[in-house]
Amino acid sequence: MCQKAQHVHKERHNAGMMAVKQIDMNEKKETVWVSLQEICDETRLVRDPETGRMVKKPASFASMKALLQGAFRFVEFFEQLHREGSVWKSDAADGFRFSLATGEMVYEDSSAGPLIINEFLAPELVECIKERMAAPASAEEADNAAELPFTVETDRYFMAVFLFEYFFHTGSPFEGKKMVNRCFLSPLEKELFRAEQGQFCMDIGENENTPVKGIQDKLIHYWEEYPEMLRKMFQRAFMDGGTLCELRPTEVDWKQVLVQLMMDCQVCGCGFRGFSNRLLPQENGTLRCPVCGKTWYVLTDGMNRILLAEGVKLYACQTGRDAFDKDTVTALVAENRNKKGLYGIKNVSKGVWRGLFPDGTTREIKEGQGIPIWNGMQVRFETGEEWRLRLTPERKTGNIEEV
Repeated sequence: MCQKAQHVHKERHNAGMMAVKQIDMNEKKETVWVSLQEICDETRLVRDPETGRMVKKPASFASMKALLQGAFRFVEFFEQLHREGSVWKSDAADGFRFSLATGEMVYEDSSAGPLIINEFLAPELVECIKERMAAPASAEEADNAAELPFTVETDRYFMAVFLFEYFFHTGSPFEGKKMVNRCFLSPLEKELFRAEQGQFCMDIGENENTPVKGIQDKLIHYWEEYPEMLRKMFQRAFMDGGTLCELRPTEVDWKQVLVQLMMDCQVCGCGFRGFSNRLLPQENGTLRCPVCGKTWYVLTDGMNRILLAEGVKLYACQTGRDAFDKDTVTALVAENRNKKGLYGIKNVSKGVWRGLFPDGTTREIKEGQGIPIWNGMQVRFETGEEWRLRLTPERKTGNIEEV
């Protein structure tokens, strides 16, 4: 069952464990907690201590890392719930609060009370309500959330809708011109239309239900800001109106993508912050900062990639055995103390790597040791996958050693 105490998830390094502690909201007055609605509105109402009037304040995360951390904590909440054999027996989204500074999440139970017909209800639940409303004796039962057949799959629909609004600061994933231009007499009529004829407004090739400019400008803007891996998750979740339960992303699916997004988010010394899709691709296979021209080199295992540049840190989810450990630093990109201008990857983990060096030898790379970054480098991190760096031969590579 859902816990009725307030909860916050602490940082953890063991993927199989999650620490949860009870928290008194009044103990952290300096922490600003915001709801999903405030995130979507990008503003929050606070009382002015001098005038006593309610005034609007910005409601934006301090960093992209904090925003992604909030999404990660939200998914972990459901992962723990399902691990305990429970499900989220509600369609209420206002019980989740996020710290704008860190992304930490607090949960306040808001499941009590009558059911609210809204976009968070999975299509199969909306159909169930329709059937119950058709039976006069069941009107009271239909208004009771506890009586609905909530499942892990309906939870995953709830998660997908919540995260869609969380990332894109918008309303329902199905509110494009097809729904905006239609008059609904009740919330149930609107959600029945969505459940029976809904089309994801950002679906590939969609033209009947596209977002409406002037009404959904934030969705249009933010959709292009995020990498394709996130957009594909929502296209998968809401295919055929979200009716395909088997396609709804699981908690593990979401965690994998969120960790990849965290690793893909780049910070440059010039002040640029953004995902790698905003870096400028070069003919030789490198990427450049759109502001100062700093170069990133692409290390790939054929499917995934790690971007290397001065000052970059690598984490256990990239080089270690824990795919979800996004906090433990395992490697640093640093300049060679004896050879100015030559950079390498320094192992700061307990694991042992193996790498191909410029002289053609393969060596072990233990803690405190490193491997130079060069065109043709190969390295096997702790997990054993082989990562390579290959540049177009005719191009010069600056401070990267050529062979």
